[in-house]
Amino acid sequence: MYVMRRMNGKTIAWSLLSLSLGTGAAFAQEKEDSTANQFSSRPIADGDVLMKRTLWRRVDLKEKQNISMFSKNNEITRYLLEAAKAGLIDAYTNDSCATKITSEELHKRILIPNQTAGLSEEELAAGFGQPAKADDGWGTTAKPDATKQAATSADDGWGNTKKDTKPEAAAEDDGWGPPKKKSTKKKGKTEIAKEEPPVVEQPKVDTTFQTQVAVTEEEYFPEQLNILEIKEDWTFDKKRSRLYNDIQTLSIILPSEQTATGLELPVASFRYKDVERLFRSDPKKYIWYNTHNTAQNKNLADAFDLRLFYGRITKFSNATDKAFLDIYNGEKEALIKSLNYEQELMELEHGLWEY
Repeated sequence: MYVMRRMNGKTIAWSLLSLSLGTGAAFAQEKEDSTANQFSSRPIADGDVLMKRTLWRRVDLKEKQNISMFSKNNEITRYLLEAAKAGLIDAYTNDSCATKITSEELHKRILIPNQTAGLSEEELAAGFGQPAKADDGWGTTAKPDATKQAATSADDGWGNTKKDTKPEAAAEDDGWGPPKKKSTKKKGKTEIAKEEPPVVEQPKVDTTFQTQVAVTEEEYFPEQLNILEIKEDWTFDKKRSRLYNDIQTLSIILPSEQTATGLELPVASFRYKDVERLFRSDPKKYIWYNTHNTAQNKNLADAFDLRLFYGRITKFSNATDKAFLDIYNGEKEALIKSLNYEQELMELEHGLWEY
């Protein structure tokens, strides 16, 4: 009986010890792996990655396959910008996601240029805002008013001027003899004062329009921001033995037809980890519009997981950090090489299945 009690005590002790070790192991598994990718919504540990390549895809939201992400009043660019301004997600300067952008800086990046009604500061400093001086058409300024000179000088027709020394003009002869002298005697009747012609003032030049600034600042409409750049990791997980397209960031690009220089300009970048959390927070708002069956509209996060978009590869990770357009001459050659690279990745994936 004593031996049985002793054995039961040892059994209970070993059970408690194993239970405590199992609980500690369970807590250890719940800790986040520091080696995993922090930009991914479903990170893969670095030790499980057999092969990885980073790809940049250019998604034209006006294409037929991508128009479901760009339906009226449901543009994905509208949702991203509104969420960034409201502080729901963080916006960054580029796809490295190192420097954040405030809502004021984001507002400046999507302002339509040349909205001011007046002159810029550089133009005003150059003197364009000052009223123009009178010019006679030969590059010289106009002379003083001729009516003022006529009051003090007269031309005799030979280019010589004669100054009038008399304060009063000489009496003119009416053809009937010498003019009569005016009497200095005062008459009984009061003389009516002669009315002088009214003085006409010159209209003043209104120069306020030259420094006038536009009252409102207009931003680009969401339908004008139709370029989306996706940065993703083409990753093969050797533990699960399958390929993953792990999206890292989404970037909004201002199209070249909307810029004065004719170049595409980056607006803002977002971590896909934050974007997916935003889309899943309200599945009925952030929808992927199904043009064939509106009863089967999907959430935008599910649309990315199902790869319901098309994006042409414009760049892959290389030592020189160049895009296809920089490596090959001409857009046609760059497009062909991009499609060939897509096929090479597909063949490489089939080869990894046999590994």
